[in-house]
Amino acid sequence: MRKQYVVLPAYGFRSQALAQAASLRSAVPMAVVAGGGATAVRSATTKVDVIDSVSEDGPKLVEMTPETELALRLEEPSLKIVPVVTYEKMRVMYEVKRQAAPAVFAATAQATSLRIEDTGGNPLADARVVAFTNFRTRAGDQGNTDANGTVRLRIASGTVLERLYVYGPPRYWGRFARSFALGAHASLQLEPIDLTQNLLSLRRFRRALPLTAGTGVVVGIVDTGIDKNHPLLSNVSGGANMVLDEIKNNPSAVDDWGPAYVDGEHGTHVAGIVGARSAGGIDIAGVAPGVTLRSYRVFPNAGGGATNYDIMSAIDRTVQDGCHIVNLSLGGGTEDEAVRAAIGSALDNGVLVVAAAGNDGRKPVSYPAALPFCVAVSAAGWTDSFPPTSSESSDIAKPSGSNLSFLGGFSNFGPQIDLTGPGVGVVSTLPGGTFGVMSGTSMASPALAGFAAYLLAANAPILALTGASRSAALKDKLFEAATPLGFGRDYEGFGLPG
Repeated sequence: MRKQYVVLPAYGFRSQALAQAASLRSAVPMAVVAGGGATAVRSATTKVDVIDSVSEDGPKLVEMTPETELALRLEEPSLKIVPVVTYEKMRVMYEVKRQAAPAVFAATAQATSLRIEDTGGNPLADARVVAFTNFRTRAGDQGNTDANGTVRLRIASGTVLERLYVYGPPRYWGRFARSFALGAHASLQLEPIDLTQNLLSLRRFRRALPLTAGTGVVVGIVDTGIDKNHPLLSNVSGGANMVLDEIKNNPSAVDDWGPAYVDGEHGTHVAGIVGARSAGGIDIAGVAPGVTLRSYRVFPNAGGGATNYDIMSAIDRTVQDGCHIVNLSLGGGTEDEAVRAAIGSALDNGVLVVAAAGNDGRKPVSYPAALPFCVAVSAAGWTDSFPPTSSESSDIAKPSGSNLSFLGGFSNFGPQIDLTGPGVGVVSTLPGGTFGVMSGTSMASPALAGFAAYLLAANAPILALTGASRSAALKDKLFEAATPLGFGRDYEGFGLPG
């Protein structure tokens, strides 16, 4: 069975060894180890198919059998071969994983209706309702409300839900309830987002930063794509679709760097946190509204995760396009040498890389944030920055800190954490010219990327540096700007910049 792999230099990101490797341009002799010794016995040849290459001397995506992969290691010891893996977005949205227990599971015809309304009793469509009969095992049912604000749950009427999450449609907070009894006329109301509230987490974080913050700095958003027509994101200057499966047979699709068709709102929300500019009566400002944003879409239109090859290629593209800072609101469970090499190359070229620490509920920091040269960001919140009944209230957890702060219950932690940022109940831009709330280390990371852009724009000597000296100096400046909230070293690193 043939599999895909990423082939890299043993050290670094580019190497003439990749350009000169005969094994990647012709058939590869298979190597079979003799049963009684270490002697490699050559046998029939097997082909290595090179599917794509970042550059002639850069990493390559190849397809071959596992046996050929072993042979290639012998043939080309100057190369490194890693499997293709996928990364996910670091937004928090709890999901049902299995059907409710038979005692409470209802056939579709006997499903229980739940109505979601605004505070005036009007129906709200497209609210996401997640009902857990057992939160630990993630058992229950879920669905989206229809035009009448109704969702039908395959859970018997009268069942007391252990937890109920409602994720609001644009412009509304969500809702969280424990021990919620489903009934024939059950309903819940959602509060509208009040943009005049000064305690909103992003506004609280950016405080008195000027609306010109970040001017002259380019920030690359490696994500699900950005809505270039959003009135608050007029500073998006372009980008590229880096999803190889979409562009390899249609080169013109490289210009499709807007939101992915499925679950594509994430990148627009992230971009707004970095650099939204208030407009059209929507008073939302990102941390550094003066920045230039660029969109590098790595999540496919069909939905699902982003491959390490596409992410690696996107990071390299940000360097070639002159970005100063790159935000990675994505992560995975295991260390990946392909993305590691791309990030190392970016830093060597003066590009600072900021990454989300992960949302696994106090588990170790996920990759790539766990890499020692990334700026790894955990997610903080403030208990007075969202309604007490909103879905964000379920993420209030210890450790707590100063000024009603806490570390989001979902946030990973560990010695790799460098900083913390606003990541619980963050209001930002959404596709279609609107706005809404999300939580996750996905939100904390771009807030710190925006703050780094502010610092870089305000420090001409650092901006004038080149190569690794610039990225190292900017990282140091970012750390110096932080103040601990009182969570402890492994939860917040140097603390919250401000």
